[in-house]
Amino acid sequence: MIYDARQVANWFVTRAQREGKTLSIMSLLKLTYIAHGWHLETQNSPLFSNRIEAWQYGPVIPDVYGAFRRQGIHVTGPVQVPNAQFTPSDEYLLDQVYNVYGRLQPFQLSDLTHVSGGPWDIATKSGGYHAVIPDELIKQHYVMKRAEADRQAANV
Repeated sequence: MIYDARQVANWFVTRAQREGKTLSIMSLLKLTYIAHGWHLETQNSPLFSNRIEAWQYGPVIPDVYGAFRRQGIHVTGPVQVPNAQFTPSDEYLLDQVYNVYGRLQPFQLSDLTHVSGGPWDIATKSGGYHAVIPDELIKQHYVMKRAEADRQAANV
């Protein structure tokens, strides 16, 4: 199932609130992007169809940014979009992304999402800031991340 990226972002906001935490808008954008990347890698399909662009501090989903920016630097709550009924496998993926990446600081997440040779880097070099980052580029990056992790695990 393909969702709206704002529904995915709302999931992260609600998840953080259950732990008494508040996400920054930068963290929210990066978590939503990372979840999309891992979904492309694990499910071979997009998590959402919203446009992703290469901005100064990494990948940004303009629809998510536009919906949440009125709340300021720290997101105070979900935004108004139709509720999503996430499949169990998508819910599991979102939970895993939150557990692994949700404790990182905003600029750590930004650093992770605009590494040299990654989708953000390639998009900015070919189209500058605000260039579209295509799903195929994101998928290739996460497939490589999985392969690296598998190699590291095999060497342990």
